[in-house]
Amino acid sequence: MAALDALRAHAKHWRSTSLPPALIEAASLNGVSCATSIFLKFEIDFPGMPRLFGIMLTGAERFIQFEIETDVSHTKLELVDVWRDVTAQQNLSFHNPGVGIGAGALALQILRELKAEPGD
Repeated sequence: MAALDALRAHAKHWRSTSLPPALIEAASLNGVSCATSIFLKFEIDFPGMPRLFGIMLTGAERFIQFEIETDVSHTKLELVDVWRDVTAQQNLSFHNPGVGIGAGALALQILRELKAEPGD
């Protein structure tokens, strides 16, 4: 399953890579631990966009869309433009006719796998 493998690789990459301190602070201010979350999409310094933006799946299994302004080193949080729970917009079905498993259901599967790994 290519989509599952790609999502797993992306999630593991951000689990093993140091996250910007401003992102960790913004998540913490919103009651979310980055250590127990996975990132489904995460962009840094993309032209024309906030310095940090993406979608994360929290340890509480909530999908959060975020847009965060920071200083150039991403250490100082300047503004949380968007912090929106988009769980209701996700396809969480494991059985979609003609399509199969939804993207949201795949993300939940990966989160649960990573939670079960030793060290978590």
